[in-house]
Amino acid sequence: MIVQGNARRPVDRVMLHTLAVPTDWYTRFDCVEDITDEVRRWHVKRGWRDIGYHRLFDPQGDMAEGRSLYEIGAGCSGENRGVIHIAMCNVKEVTRIGEFDEFYTRETRVAVRDYLLELEELHGEPLTVVGHNDYSNKLCPGFEVVSDEWL
Repeated sequence: MIVQGNARRPVDRVMLHTLAVPTDWYTRFDCVEDITDEVRRWHVKRGWRDIGYHRLFDPQGDMAEGRSLYEIGAGCSGENRGVIHIAMCNVKEVTRIGEFDEFYTRETRVAVRDYLLELEELHGEPLTVVGHNDYSNKLCPGFEVVSDEWL
C-alpha cells in the first residue's frame, strides 16, 4: 500500500491535472524531464519546496517523476493528503471544459491509463481517479474525469 507523509496516510485517489500551457509550448523542450524541470522552477518560484505533481506526462506519452509517491503532493489546496497528482502536458490551450482528445494526444491517454493500472497494482487497493475540477472551480484538467474510464 502506498502511504504518504509522516502520518503515513493511505493513498485513495489519483488527481489528473493539465499544465495549462499555451498551444505548442511543449515543443521548445527536448524531453519530458526538461518540461518537468521547468514546472519545478515555476512551483519553487511560487514558494513551494518542490514540484507539486508526482508524475508528469508529455504529448509523446513519456513520463517523468516529480515528487516521490510517498510524499504529500501540492496539486490542489486542501486535497493533497492521500492523493497522487498526475499532470499532463496539453497540446492545445485549455479554455473550457471539453473532451480529452481536444487537449491531449492519444499517446498521453494510453500512457496515463497504463500507468494508472500499474499504480493500482503497486498500491494493492482500488484507487479512484478524479480531476482537479472536481475539487476546485478550475478548468483543470480540461475535461470531466470519469474514474471507470481510467481504471
